Amino acid sequence: MNVRLEGLKKIVDRLLDGFAVAMFIIIFAVVLLQVFMRYFLGSPLVWSEELARYLFVWVSLIGWVFATRSGTHIRIGAFTDNLPVSVRKVIGFFNFALVIIFALVLIFFGFQMVLKNGDVPTVTLFFTYAVVYAAVPFSLSLIVFYSVLRLMAGMEDKGGTVS
Repeated sequence: MNVRLEGLKKIVDRLLDGFAVAMFIIIFAVVLLQVFMRYFLGSPLVWSEELARYLFVWVSLIGWVFATRSGTHIRIGAFTDNLPVSVRKVIGFFNFALVIIFALVLIFFGFQMVLKNGDVPTVTLFFTYAVVYAAVPFSLSLIVFYSVLRLMAGMEDKGGTVS
């Protein structure tokens, strides 16, 4: 991988890590505030459950990005692990190609959902459903980015596999 891509990857890694930590802290704070308001003050917040649910959607999709970045998706290697390295590289290449194609299709439909819901307000919050649905193209764009990087790294590796 060239120096520019490596630098870009480090920047994206840091931003993604910070974003994920911030989202988790916000979820934790919102749920903790809801518990405090409900059980200690007897006055639950009407918006907290909805915000926590939407943040959880974002965090879940960011988790998919982390799994792609680190190559820790669930896989069954009983068959492919016993194949020759050259065959594993070909299978790995097609695996990443399919992931990228699938992600691009989801990005397209994710943008469609964002555009269609740009004026639909959430029930209790100050933003529209487009913000919620934006998690799909955002996270899938990062999945394409990391998949391409891993694919390029695997193609540069002479003896290993693309995984």
